[in-house]
Amino acid sequence: MNIEKKKKLFALMAMILTVIFWGYSFVSTKILLDELPPVTIAFFRQVIAAVSLFAILYIKKLFIKMPLKDVMLLFASAFFGIVLYFLFENTGLKYTTASNGSIIVAAVPVFTLITESIFYKFKITSRVITCVIISVVGVFLVIFEKGIDFSAGYTKGNLLMIGAMVVWVIYTIICKSLSGKYYGIVITAYQMGAASLLFLPFVIPETSSWQGISTYSLANLLYLALFCSALAYYLFNVAVNGLGATVSSMFLNLIPVVSILGGILVLDETVSFLQIGGMLLIMSSLVFVRKRS
Repeated sequence: MNIEKKKKLFALMAMILTVIFWGYSFVSTKILLDELPPVTIAFFRQVIAAVSLFAILYIKKLFIKMPLKDVMLLFASAFFGIVLYFLFENTGLKYTTASNGSIIVAAVPVFTLITESIFYKFKITSRVITCVIISVVGVFLVIFEKGIDFSAGYTKGNLLMIGAMVVWVIYTIICKSLSGKYYGIVITAYQMGAASLLFLPFVIPETSSWQGISTYSLANLLYLALFCSALAYYLFNVAVNGLGATVSSMFLNLIPVVSILGGILVLDETVSFLQIGGMLLIMSSLVFVRKRS
């Protein structure tokens, strides 16, 4: 196996782990929202992740200086992909259902494909378009299994989730500009550090509502910080560098599958034939897009 194939295989494994971590994060976040405000969850998630990653950088002596242009790109990626994303997602999950929140996963590949084709002159083939359509249909089968309520009570949450989808596409494109220049762990650590600072104006208003936190919720917060943020963001950067932004985003369609399994195991939820059909369509689209790449 040559170096290029090894790089592709490692990127593929990194993306699969990312999907697992992020898929279960919906379950952990829903649990935490019972005890903590949405921005507070995101803030402590980034702070804990940043501290752990900076400790690794210190041990391995990986601290580096970046030119001003890359520093600006790094802060931009942290602002869009971490701060704004979690402001939208966590607040959205407070008002809407987890199924509605999965809309973000279905829409990301479509808009990433279009955006990447504009910025990087990525050739959009009929196979890629077909895979995107199949994956979106699969995700919507999962979403519509329990119905989507666009009543007044859910409208705010749905709009926030759409906002999260938009800023994530921007984050993915910015990451492509940084990937390959620096070690993935360096980019991830600096993004977490920048996000921790950028979160301050948003988290301060929530401090008045802070209360105690249970051991169970603390465990979920540590999971979100260490696995879903510190490790998964690093793995996602590796995947984007090895697979490309569009292919990596296609894998995000598997997140609802992991979320459903997490709901069954942790929240005693049930799975329907429509959800199973959606999973099969999603997996099929990923097989086809891998052949294309």
